[in-house]
Amino acid sequence: MQVLNKYDKELLVIELHSQGKTIRQIAAAAHLSFSDIGTSIRREDGHDKDDDIETKDLKNKTKTTQALHLFKSGKKPIDVAIELDISANEIEDMLQEFWILNQLDELALVYLEVKTFLPSFLKLFHCLKERRMLDEKNIFKLLGYANYDLSDLENRVQCLSDEIINLEGQKRNLMNKVILWNAQLSDLGKEIDIKNNQLKRMGK
Repeated sequence: MQVLNKYDKELLVIELHSQGKTIRQIAAAAHLSFSDIGTSIRREDGHDKDDDIETKDLKNKTKTTQALHLFKSGKKPIDVAIELDISANEIEDMLQEFWILNQLDELALVYLEVKTFLPSFLKLFHCLKERRMLDEKNIFKLLGYANYDLSDLENRVQCLSDEIINLEGQKRNLMNKVILWNAQLSDLGKEIDIKNNQLKRMGK
C-alpha cells in the first residue's frame, strides 16, 4: 500500500472535499485529524471565502457549501435541513464540518462521543446554570467528585439512608412507648382519684 506524504494527503483532502465527502469520510481516507483537514480546506478555499457568496449564487453551489453559508448566517440545523431538503445524518455531518472549518475541532470530536447522551449533558448544563454553578470552580469540584469521590459518596449516601431507616424505626418504637406510658399514667391517675374518694368517705 502506498504511503502518502503530507503534500499528497493535502491533495487528497482537497479532492475528496470537492467531491462533497464529509469530514469523517475524508479523515478515514487520508488518515488525518479533523484539525489538519480543516486547515487544508481553509487554505484551499480561503478563510473568508464564504463572505463573498451572494444568496443568488448559492443555488449553483453544492448543498454542503449552501449549508455552511446558512450556518454562518446563524441558521439552526433544523432550519437548514428543511431549506435544503436534506436528512438528519447529512445535516449532522455538515454541522461538524462547519465547526471544524471554524477551528472548533474539539467540539466536533466531543459531539461524536457524547451525542447519544446529549440530552443528559444538556440537563446537567441547565441544572448547573439554574443553580449559578456554571463556573470553573464548581465544574472542577464536580469533576473531582466524579473522578475520585463518587464511589465514596455513593457508599456514604447508602450508609446515611440505612441510618435514617434505623432512626425511623427507633422513633416509632419510642412513640409506641410514650403512648403506653401515657395510658399507664392515665390508669394510675384514675386509681389515685378512686383512693382519694375512698379516703374522703372514711374521714366522714
